[in-house]
Amino acid sequence: MKRRSRLERGAIAVWTAVALPAFIIVIGLGVDYSGHTRATQEARAVAAEAARTGGQQISLATGRAAPALTSGRIAAERFAERSGYASTTTVDARAITVTVHGQYDTSFLGIIGVWSLDVEASATASVESVTNN
Repeated sequence: MKRRSRLERGAIAVWTAVALPAFIIVIGLGVDYSGHTRATQEARAVAAEAARTGGQQISLATGRAAPALTSGRIAAERFAERSGYASTTTVDARAITVTVHGQYDTSFLGIIGVWSLDVEASATASVESVTNN
């Protein structure tokens, strides 16, 4: 059995001091990446529901169903706002498109100065007339 010399004492502590911060950052990347992915999925769902909400505001001014320009935009933006997102809404003669904007606050990446990540998602709802005019 070989005995260690006194010069080798503490070698593990140096290795740990170097490797541990890198290990924490790698774990933090995984945790925050999955959290950002979940936040993006939530933003997609909110954008889709906001677009559907806006699309339910219809106008029959032309005799056919079409999105109501003002009330559809307002309804979609209110839905997104109440869900905690800022939004941009576009309404045309056939569809309503909602883009939501938010942020994911990081759990670990603050160690390297990344405190939040932007989240953005879009969805479109079409308005189709089902009458045979």
